[in-house]
Amino acid sequence: MGMTEEPATRRIAAAGNTVVPAILALEAAGFRINRLSGDLLEAVSPDGRYVAEDPVELLGLIKLVELRGWTWRATDEQVDDVLQRFGWGGGERAPG
Repeated sequence: MGMTEEPATRRIAAAGNTVVPAILALEAAGFRINRLSGDLLEAVSPDGRYVAEDPVELLGLIKLVELRGWTWRATDEQVDDVLQRFGWGGGERAPG
């Protein structure tokens, strides 16, 4: 889909009703889910361990590693570019 086309009609937002489906998706993908101290969850597979505050965040971390590999960190140039493109460079804090 090009940038000028209408956005997709399907929509999902991170909310309370995505928590259980996210855990089910993680388990279906072969991850073992553990509750750690505090509010942290851990997803474990033979490939690695992922830690986040909720299962939707776990899915995001897993996808991040899937797309960028274990060298997922952004370069300084990439950080600067994204901060500029999203208007987070003027003292506003980026999400997360």
